[in-house]
Amino acid sequence: MGSIGLMRVGPPEGARPEVTNATVWGWFFVLSSVFWPRLFIVAFWIFDSHLLARAFGPWIVPALGFVFLPWTTLAFATMWGLSSDRVNGAEWLVVAVGAALDVGTWMLARHLARSR
Repeated sequence: MGSIGLMRVGPPEGARPEVTNATVWGWFFVLSSVFWPRLFIVAFWIFDSHLLARAFGPWIVPALGFVFLPWTTLAFATMWGLSSDRVNGAEWLVVAVGAALDVGTWMLARHLARSR
């Protein structure tokens, strides 16, 4: 088998990509964004498990939120607990910011993983 048409793209074999300050800070923000909302969701569950049950219904919804959308889950549970057991009006903006943080975290992690 010949090597016609095959061309190596990227750094030479064995070369490691340069680690910059931006990469280090990027991973710091990703790991912080992954850790902190989950910590607060666990605190909600430990100190007021009824809040999560009332806000989400079945246990599977906050469990999936814990894994995939922690900022959105945390924002929804917080807004639910602040008002009279519902999320309405401007509180939805806080939930939307949580969703934007989740999407931003996933996008930043993907970008950093691809840039290695």
